Amino acid sequence: EMHFLPDIYVTCDVCKGKRYDRETLEIKFKGKSIADVLDMTVEEAADLFKAVPAVRDKLETLKRVGLSYIHVGQQATTLSGGEAQRIKLSKELSKRATGRTLYILDEPTTGL
Repeated sequence: EMHFLPDIYVTCDVCKGKRYDRETLEIKFKGKSIADVLDMTVEEAADLFKAVPAVRDKLETLKRVGLSYIHVGQQATTLSGGEAQRIKLSKELSKRATGRTLYILDEPTTGL
């Protein structure tokens, strides 16, 4: 990494910045490729996957913690501290309930 020059980003001529080869992008779910899905918001993806409970439930949990606007493929480094905390919270909340878990939240809105 050179600290005296600005970062330069060049779009790949093969994938056009979609990060997948042609064969992978040809695979579609309801007309959407993996690149299309990663570019969707959580809200849009939840609608697309409403008939796939394992995916839908995770996306619905993200919506419930107020993250319906982020993109499914958004890089973690672009998230604010509060957004990152809410993703961790949604991961925990989406686990199967056993009836043996007690959550103690100390100032849960700090940083949100």
